[in-house]
Amino acid sequence: MSPYSSESFNQTSPYVTSTFAEQFMYNVSKSLLSNDLNGNDHDFSNSSLVRYKTLYREYHGIISSFVCIFGLTCNLFNIIVLTRPLMRSSTNTILTSLALSDLIKMLFVLPAVIIFYCLQTSQHKSEPNFQSRSQVTFYMVQMLVTLTLHCISTWLTVLLAGFRFVFLSCKSLTPYVSTPNRALLGVCTVVFISTILCIPSYIEHRLVEVINNDTNATDVSKSYIFAETKLSKALSLRDTVFVLHSVIFKLIPCILLLVFSFLLIQQLRHALENAEKLQKHSIPASNHGQNGRGRGRRREKENRRTTLMLVIVCVLFLVTELPQGAILLLSFISKNNSKYYYGIYQHLGDTFDILALINNSVNFILYCLMSRAFRDTFKQTFGFECYKVAQHESSTSFANLSLIKNRRKQLSASFVKEQGSNYKYSDDQRTSIVLNDVNLLKKKSSPEVINHSPVTTPLLKDNHANELTLKS
Repeated sequence: MSPYSSESFNQTSPYVTSTFAEQFMYNVSKSLLSNDLNGNDHDFSNSSLVRYKTLYREYHGIISSFVCIFGLTCNLFNIIVLTRPLMRSSTNTILTSLALSDLIKMLFVLPAVIIFYCLQTSQHKSEPNFQSRSQVTFYMVQMLVTLTLHCISTWLTVLLAGFRFVFLSCKSLTPYVSTPNRALLGVCTVVFISTILCIPSYIEHRLVEVINNDTNATDVSKSYIFAETKLSKALSLRDTVFVLHSVIFKLIPCILLLVFSFLLIQQLRHALENAEKLQKHSIPASNHGQNGRGRGRRREKENRRTTLMLVIVCVLFLVTELPQGAILLLSFISKNNSKYYYGIYQHLGDTFDILALINNSVNFILYCLMSRAFRDTFKQTFGFECYKVAQHESSTSFANLSLIKNRRKQLSASFVKEQGSNYKYSDDQRTSIVLNDVNLLKKKSSPEVINHSPVTTPLLKDNHANELTLKS
């Protein structure tokens, strides 16, 4: 769904000489993707890549629609959970912004795939109805908005990895990057710079009305096409846009993410080694010391899991974006094979789109699997924890009632057996025993003894609890 034509690459002046690596990549891709090029390096008519593109395009609309609906739901959950007061942190601020960017992107992608894929005929899938001005306009707006939001999400991922690395490695800068306000400032900076970088794409094309006047017919039809603007021709914006797409939006973020991911993995290894050393040389302490040490270990473990989760987020992004950046860069720097590489990119466009949508949708599953704090907050926010507590209380009450009945039966049986003996229970004594059992069971099942909630804030203060006890 890219508006840029491959002819624009022949107008590019800053081409460099093909290297051995580039020629090797060209030969490999040529042998893998094409069965018969008919002596033409840029003819994909008999290519297996074209057959794959044609086959997958029939199902791309349906698959993308389901992925978008799933992604919209998951990102909405992410935003709700990560904005809870207990989840407020610099990392979660960036993750919330990332989820919001992906959510808005899918709000534009979902109607686009329905209109341009599901409702279109097989011959015109991925294209708007050029006789409809509204469809062509929406196609252009959706493409530019998606491009901008994708750029924002890309650099937010880089910002996330950078913040995490500084937080773990640079102790002097930890107070600076650990506050949510600093993270919000970084998010606003990313949004502003990404929007500025997308301005050449905004002014590159314009909508042109074409009159189709057939001399053999009386009807005059209109169609709408994309044409390069005069400003774009004067400033050679096509070359600028292509460099921005391949280098600024793809390659540089991928390189930075590779570096940060490697550094974060090194930090994880050092943290695990230090934890093993401390465990080997640990000295048995009192119960109070063991409780404090246990909390510290749980905190360190949760910290390591958070770092690992962010590394997985970066790796998933790299799997999606790195192949696109490599193909676009090869098509730009290649002198003789630019059309071939760009043809590969165009034929794999739908595949790259669905990979990006999946990448934008799976973060919720990753957070649930890797973060206990996220799981607990999600349960509390949507009532799963309350339902669990209520179910436990009802089962406890039923068990208490059964125990009381059994106790009464035992007392009655023992009373009957001891009628012939000198000592007999009076009715008041039996009643006091049963009441003591009831009070003991209530005490065991009280909320102050059984803590079902992981929240550190107490549900009732001590003075209120004492007042309730005195009143009862």
